[in-house]
Amino acid sequence: MDWEYPGHVNGGFADKRPSGNGEDYKVITNEEKKWEIEAYPLLLEEVRKQLPKGKLISAATPGLERDMIAFTKETVPRIVRNLDFVNVMTYDMMNRRDNVTKHHTGMELSRIAVNNYMDRGVPAHKINLGFAFYTKWFKTTDCPEGKEVGCPTPLMEDPVTGGDLGQTGGFSWNDGVQDDVKASFERARKEGKYDKEGGGYYYLDRAEKRFWTYDTPDAILRKFPALVDDKRLGGVFAWGLGEDGPDYKSLKAVNQGLAERKGRGGGGGPWGPWGPGGPWGPGPHEADEL
Repeated sequence: MDWEYPGHVNGGFADKRPSGNGEDYKVITNEEKKWEIEAYPLLLEEVRKQLPKGKLISAATPGLERDMIAFTKETVPRIVRNLDFVNVMTYDMMNRRDNVTKHHTGMELSRIAVNNYMDRGVPAHKINLGFAFYTKWFKTTDCPEGKEVGCPTPLMEDPVTGGDLGQTGGFSWNDGVQDDVKASFERARKEGKYDKEGGGYYYLDRAEKRFWTYDTPDAILRKFPALVDDKRLGGVFAWGLGEDGPDYKSLKAVNQGLAERKGRGGGGGPWGPWGPGGPWGPGPHEADEL
């Protein structure tokens, strides 16, 4: 289920902040989307009823709290009882609505996203952590020394139409680097660094006022002990497989992280330690909640 994103006006925000990430989100306001907050769990319930027994249902869900308007403590129990997996899109967590630089798929922002779902009642074993097989960049203003992360950006989105103002971009590994950013990206590859505090690989090109944010294979592997293990998550997923060619370095890192955990034993059947019989599987309290 990929609905980006169901929502309404009063999803925890006092203002009438638009929800979703469609191109029309400035035109179709949250006021006109109130019905979606009730429709979403009903849709999942009906899909579950119509599918044969044993079929799996997953949902792609927002990583940013500002987009979690339909995912409240009241609705989550109804939503999650009809889902086998909740694929939390812990990427694109910096986008053109922001005004300072941050890691678009950073570890700490991912931790916050996972906590938001768990706090609302999603069992850890149903949560899958998302990985991004692509890079993003954002233009900046003049950044003070030591302020690469948290540096102000220019206006990146038209405040009336929501249109892209050309201050951000990106590409998948399979697409290759665009000519106009090739020199900047080469500097990012050579001089970029890992932010141990925020948990993300980045580079600020001061010459071009361009901030790069993406996951290296090493950054991907760091998330397994820090997030998957620590939170006892159900698993991982990525967007998207075709974007990681031709070398598939990110996919290899994900597979390595999974393989290292598969051999831990502890029951759980084919799911390993995360399965129903494993030490990280669902406990009686979670079954009672569902």
